[in-house]
Amino acid sequence: MQATAVREASGVVIAALAAVGRSRATIKRHEAEFNAFARFLEARGRALPSEADCLDFIAERSGSRLAGLREPTSCRRAQLARRPLILLMESLAGGVPGVGQATTPPVERCPARFRSVRDEYLRACRRRGNAEATFVTKQHAAELFLAYLDEVGRETIAEVQARDLAGFWARRQRRGYAPKTTGLLRSSLADFLRHLQEGGQIREDLAGRLPPQRYPRRGQSAPHPWTAGEVRLVLGQIDRQSAIGKRDYAMVLLTARLGVRVGDLRRLELGWFDWRAKTLAFTQHKTGLPLTLPLPGDVGWAVIDYIRHGRPEAICRQVFVKHRYPFTVFGSSTSAGCRLNYYARRAGIVFKAGRSHGLHSLRGALAVAMLQADTPPPVVTAVLGHATSTTTAAHYLRLDTEHLRCCALDVDDVLHAPGGARS
Repeated sequence: MQATAVREASGVVIAALAAVGRSRATIKRHEAEFNAFARFLEARGRALPSEADCLDFIAERSGSRLAGLREPTSCRRAQLARRPLILLMESLAGGVPGVGQATTPPVERCPARFRSVRDEYLRACRRRGNAEATFVTKQHAAELFLAYLDEVGRETIAEVQARDLAGFWARRQRRGYAPKTTGLLRSSLADFLRHLQEGGQIREDLAGRLPPQRYPRRGQSAPHPWTAGEVRLVLGQIDRQSAIGKRDYAMVLLTARLGVRVGDLRRLELGWFDWRAKTLAFTQHKTGLPLTLPLPGDVGWAVIDYIRHGRPEAICRQVFVKHRYPFTVFGSSTSAGCRLNYYARRAGIVFKAGRSHGLHSLRGALAVAMLQADTPPPVVTAVLGHATSTTTAAHYLRLDTEHLRCCALDVDDVLHAPGGARS
């Protein structure tokens, strides 16, 4: 009777997976894990499993020993073996299998003694109206520093000294971060330290003790000069028959044709599309300004193809998701943008050192194409979603080499002009 209960619980899980549209491969993998687990229980002479049985099975399948069924782990094999068992145990307990829900609780990186300090700082960031991306960056920096203080034995925030900051910074520098990453960490940490000093929680101006950090901004480094032929080569490398290929094709096309920023691609929701008016309207994550773009037919159909035939069933509202269970949104712009580099390598495109070549660089290609087609600069500014035309001029006019050649002076004219070249 109890063995029947396990089989019935497995059937409930499989039915739940099918109901939310999980792929046949995912369902078959769960069935294989359930069959292997049934044999494992039979060899032990167990009818109903305990959590200890589950942990032993996971260790046997993955070689990784977990202390608890929902303990966070980076072992991929352990994750794959654990997920079906969690759903099975939920079904055996008489509940509804939580398909699509996180298998582990969020990791709390901030030490308990400093959480009130962190929470008060984050509330202040909210009151200041910090953008969500800025808020997350500041939270990460504050938690890193507070975790270090806990590690070196500081009991209260008032005990913090300059040597603690020096030790923390030296450790982060050894990680070999990119200059821009280091600059973001420095500015976020300085903001946190100023908040602590202004609130009277620390006496010393530790923000002023941080070393100066300079890193190239986008206006100081040129993007890869994509040609229309290269963009076509990249798009041709994408397998549009696969679910991931459908997603990547739509993402690259949205950036190459409309100039949508990576941060907005990650946030893109189906409700932002007006299919009758053939427009895409949203509030930009970077500037906070509304933007409405015309939706070309090939771009719209690429998104529709992904939604209908590629996107897995996910509880989030975003259009583009990771194709790995539990099918969540992209966690960072880097994770979303790295796909372009993958297809560019397959297309044989070589990037020169010092040139940016992520998804954002396709905005530069779009800007240059529009300028070379004699599109008025105000229109280019509107399409790219810049707050002012000054931003467009500073970043993209310098890339329009064809029009810049028209501005070049002839050397002979300069040499023979009255009061010509001076030695």
